[in-house]
Amino acid sequence: MIKNLESAFSNIANSSKRSAIREILKLTQDPEIISFAGGLPSADSFPLEDIRRISDDVIAKKGAVALQYGTTEGCNELKNELIAHYAKDGVKLEKDNIIVTTSSQQGLDLISKIFINPGDTVICGLPSYLGGLSAFRSYGANLEGISLDDKGMRADLLEEKLQELQGKGIKPKFIYVIPDFQNPAGITMPVSRRKEILELAYKYDVLVVEDSPYRELRFEGEAQDMMYKLDNTGHVIA
Repeated sequence: MIKNLESAFSNIANSSKRSAIREILKLTQDPEIISFAGGLPSADSFPLEDIRRISDDVIAKKGAVALQYGTTEGCNELKNELIAHYAKDGVKLEKDNIIVTTSSQQGLDLISKIFINPGDTVICGLPSYLGGLSAFRSYGANLEGISLDDKGMRADLLEEKLQELQGKGIKPKFIYVIPDFQNPAGITMPVSRRKEILELAYKYDVLVVEDSPYRELRFEGEAQDMMYKLDNTGHVIA
């Protein structure tokens, strides 16, 4: 048996830290604590019967296909459904534009793996989603925070930061934004601010990563156009 297993760990494994989200969620296991720390949906809201019915239908009609290995990018039938769904919101997608993931978190990890080298700079909101920050840090990113106001990431401070970094010869890999019900601030960015952020992305030729897992959880007000929809230059990954 190897004497010291940790001595064989990679640099990435050795630099990894406990998930801040998992540490927070541990608090929810204590029955004496009423926790507002974790974003846990009410179990009463789970559509158990609908999921059971849909699962039974899929297994009965296409069980072998559903349980078989598929392509990395995701099932074409599901992609077609996603294309139709987003088309209702005016978002034009093609199958080649879509990768099906298990969650937003996996998507952020893949984006980090593809774009971030150790020492690269990522700009994010201040505060921002812990899971996203953890993913970026795990690939060696340096994070630069931009304060929020009641409309989201401040465009004036973003431009100041982009100018500062440009003066140092640093080009950020991307700007990370959560424009709909920002986590943890809860702010929804109006279209005018989204356009300001995009104009700066164009001006400084920086990618924008739009993370909007909460977009369809709206109870009042009008939905704001996705930055992916507003972008016509290919700068946005959503």
